[in-house]
Amino acid sequence: MVQEYDEPTVINQVNGLFLSLVVPKRQVKEFKQALEAHGLLDKSLRITPFIRGSDDPVIVPTLDVLHINPSCYSAESNEQKYTVPTKFELDGVVRQDDETQIAYSRDIVLKRIGLVDQAGIETQLLFRRCPSTRFDKSNKSPLRKAVREWLHSLPPDIQSKLGANLDGLLNACKWMYTIYPPMLLLPPTFLSKAPWPEFLAIVLKPHLSVLYNIICQQLKVTHIAINGPIPALLPSSESDTSESNILRSPTNLVPLYGDFGEPNLPSTEQNLRDAFWVSTKQNDITQTWAPLYTMFSRGNISEKTRLLRLVPARSAQESTAVDLYAGVGYFAFSYAKAGVDNVLCWELNGWSIEGLKRGAKMNGWSIKVIDNAQEERILDDSKQVATKVGEERFLVFHESNRNAPERLQRLRHSIPPVSHVNCGYLPSSSSSWDIAIQVLDPMEGGWIHAHENVPFRNIEGRKNEVVGIFRDLVYQYRTQDPASSFNVECQHVEQVKAYAPGIIHCVFDVAILPYSASNGIAQP
Repeated sequence: MVQEYDEPTVINQVNGLFLSLVVPKRQVKEFKQALEAHGLLDKSLRITPFIRGSDDPVIVPTLDVLHINPSCYSAESNEQKYTVPTKFELDGVVRQDDETQIAYSRDIVLKRIGLVDQAGIETQLLFRRCPSTRFDKSNKSPLRKAVREWLHSLPPDIQSKLGANLDGLLNACKWMYTIYPPMLLLPPTFLSKAPWPEFLAIVLKPHLSVLYNIICQQLKVTHIAINGPIPALLPSSESDTSESNILRSPTNLVPLYGDFGEPNLPSTEQNLRDAFWVSTKQNDITQTWAPLYTMFSRGNISEKTRLLRLVPARSAQESTAVDLYAGVGYFAFSYAKAGVDNVLCWELNGWSIEGLKRGAKMNGWSIKVIDNAQEERILDDSKQVATKVGEERFLVFHESNRNAPERLQRLRHSIPPVSHVNCGYLPSSSSSWDIAIQVLDPMEGGWIHAHENVPFRNIEGRKNEVVGIFRDLVYQYRTQDPASSFNVECQHVEQVKAYAPGIIHCVFDVAILPYSASNGIAQP
């Protein structure tokens, strides 16, 4: 039975590189409260006055490395500034060799703590490295404690090979992990930095099983895996080429301990019942999935949170949202939580659909899945369709989203207007944009949320390209001289997270509205 759990726990090693914020004294309280509210205030360090060039070993304002304009720290005013330590790791937030990304990383930090739209916010970024005298604080990490206990439990002949290198082994690790009860998820860098590879080469497999058992006891989990990115391409079995990973299968997940099941199993009823499932709760929304067969991206939390504010634009009327790549409900659940009346989903992966179904029920939402065997029988019966749509908060189609326009033609008389279409596929959702145009309400239009991986330097250029593509699609699919009746504009570009060095996961909010509405103040 899947249980509900709080937000996954993420622990960072204190001797890594982390961001501190330099803020005016008058805004220290505001930043402190915002960071605390999001669990991102590093309470192991004190908020201290900022002194440029200070010899304090904890705060290292290496302006040349970060390419921050030194004038930012000139004495233009007499107002005292303070350093506020955060849990933001420098790696993955800002590239040290790219001056243009400093402002971008600042925006990421402010977005994460809810201050990006606040007027008058002033802050700059520093990085800090905890000195060796503070390493002992990492003893509090239960993962480090477990590894240390294991090292001391090894046979004498192996311990002798360690010599005095125990601290070197422990200090070489980043004690970062995520817990999705009852699973511990380790980063791909776990125990990979020298001298660990050389040491592990002499450790027998049974000794590693002891390590995993100790870790499970310390962290109160039953399963352990190493996490890898979800590949956009999968190697083809018939050639040396690759094919698109349209099912978003977590092929880079490496189970280490516990029974995760057999890989590549079909989503039969028996396999679904027997599989290992985990769950988490974000924004008071529970999601569940089988980690060996479906993906889950914790990094999308900012976009999920944003969708909660996208209440139906026509709040006096009912509305429908369509998710063309529903997965286990990453974004679909946020639409329901925001107040959308009906959510229509398309998904190919049967394992994801099971997670979507279980998660909806755990959140108290009714759901109906229409699979290939029964869809025509149901959809050809208009009365049955109206009944099903009226009764169910979620209507899920286990099929390609290429069928969505045809389905919507039959359903429009039974559902509220489709005002939001989510195209949440990376690295590009462009193959679904023509579908999105067709499923939007033909009279009132709405918003398409198009996900793309975009080079940071080309976000504005890609925005203009996206608008041009959608204008062409509107002209192609809208009826009765559509180019003169609908306005197309990108009202917002959300920078969700860094996907790779220099590549940003963006969401383009494209409004396709009648000119009478677009001339007003309608926003998604």
